[in-house]
Amino acid sequence: MATMWMIVCATILVIVGGAMGEQPACDKVPFTPLPDAVQKGTVCIDGSPDGYYLVPGSGDGAQNWLIYINGGGWCENITTCRDRFDEYNGNSRISFSNITNSNGTLSKSQDFTGILSENEAINPDFYNWNRIYVTYCDQASFLGDTVVDDGQGPIVQFRGSRNFDALVEELLAMGIGAGENVILSGRSAGGLATILHCDGFRARLPNVGRVKCLSDAGFFIRAENVANADYRDQFFASTILLHNISSLLPEKCTKTRDASLCLYPEYLVGDIQTPLFILNSAFDYFQVLSRLVPPNSPDAARWKDCFKYNISCKPADKQLVNDFGGAFFKAINNLPYNPSRGMFIDACFTHSQAYIERFWSPNSIVKLENLTLLEAFGDWYFDRKSVTLITSSAYLDACTT
Repeated sequence: MATMWMIVCATILVIVGGAMGEQPACDKVPFTPLPDAVQKGTVCIDGSPDGYYLVPGSGDGAQNWLIYINGGGWCENITTCRDRFDEYNGNSRISFSNITNSNGTLSKSQDFTGILSENEAINPDFYNWNRIYVTYCDQASFLGDTVVDDGQGPIVQFRGSRNFDALVEELLAMGIGAGENVILSGRSAGGLATILHCDGFRARLPNVGRVKCLSDAGFFIRAENVANADYRDQFFASTILLHNISSLLPEKCTKTRDASLCLYPEYLVGDIQTPLFILNSAFDYFQVLSRLVPPNSPDAARWKDCFKYNISCKPADKQLVNDFGGAFFKAINNLPYNPSRGMFIDACFTHSQAYIERFWSPNSIVKLENLTLLEAFGDWYFDRKSVTLITSSAYLDACTT
């Protein structure tokens, strides 16, 4: 079990929705590799050990667990996968920050903020739970168990399913199975992993009274009637083929439609039995920048300049974003009814919110029906009331006020 490392809080700058903002950097927590990872093959795509960061719970939170899976996209071809060997989402050797050990060496470390914060004022419901931040480096939302050796470069390991199973085994050894409350959550590709694994994870914890899932910016839409849908479809289809995960996708989806579509949450969420909370912007920053216009399009550079750097956009650009938002609302509203599902769908130009203090705190810049995100999620998680909050805005909002 990892030991928590404490340092004096500092202030760092992070980019949120294209704007710079202040974010406290407090609990520096060291990296813990999965046990015997290299020998067992529970590794990142480059073969380095997968793992996690842990802050043990205390007081009345000692029997409660919150798991938060990092994001980092997907790689759809072998060249892109190898390119990520030297990026944080392809190995466990690179981290956003490091800590100096007593012997003068550096260790990977992670800041715990937002929903993982230890500050009771910021995170009143979960500040003293066992909090686990999970490394994401398999590039297929924790699906896959194969190796690719094409003779054109280093071997690429796709071990997502094996890694997730080993993580759960590690958590069970720590005592999560005897917990009182458990949350499986994640952002971006980790949010999609949460959707994919929600029911299976719950099944591993039969003696835990309350197990629920939170997908943060993991609702990636197909938008089949919006421009460049063929690019979005081909990207996921190529990812599924390369990682050889067709047989690992939810069976209820693959029995009713082509497996190439079964990474889209709109075709998955309706079959999930475990209570699931969907947190997303209808104008998701990543999806707008990276899924609407293909990266090899002649318009790609201008498109990113337009929205990422606030350079004047053409009316057609704005219309495409509005079309995307309309498709998002349609996908959300077309989900089969499930009384246990919760939602917080805003119109902010952002990607991921639960881990970011400007969204996750009593002073959040965003409220829906006068509820902040942490209030809405807390009400839903603890069964105080049902929560289905969808913005009334039909247009992108920078959410900077």
